Amino acid sequence: MTALKVNIPWRALLGFEVCWFLLVYFQQLAFWPVLLYLLYGLWQLPSRNAQLAVALTAIFGIVVDSLLVFSGILSFAQLAWLPLWFVLLWGIFALALVEVMSRFLTKPWLAALLGGVGGPLSYIGGAALSDGVMSFPAGIWSYVVLTLVWGFLGIIFGYSRRWYA
Repeated sequence: MTALKVNIPWRALLGFEVCWFLLVYFQQLAFWPVLLYLLYGLWQLPSRNAQLAVALTAIFGIVVDSLLVFSGILSFAQLAWLPLWFVLLWGIFALALVEVMSRFLTKPWLAALLGGVGGPLSYIGGAALSDGVMSFPAGIWSYVVLTLVWGFLGIIFGYSRRWYA
């Protein structure tokens, strides 16, 4: 019987989880260490296409979340836009997407399911850990919109893998 070899990118997977927690819990205090990790992760990517995919994904995500803030789906305490730590969170997410997550988004139905469940759960967990900094002013509609948006994003992110992988 042969052993199944699975190549799990542990640095990318654990790095994302640790950075996500640090940014959500400590916010601005975690900015510089997480930024250094992001730069290191970008340096480790195998191609310029992968680096460009991270940048474009982060920009796209920042635009989407900006629209969610301006439409009243998301809110950040005492801010009219996204806080700097949240913008950096998109960079970290984009890096993890390119390095790890997009491997699981190859089938559109699975990408929609994983995005539609995982995305909103990440926001809900982030809001719970952010000590009231992030909230959902539209109540249940915030969750519905996040589920639909992230289901669609899952498909887009899965499809975009063809360009850089």
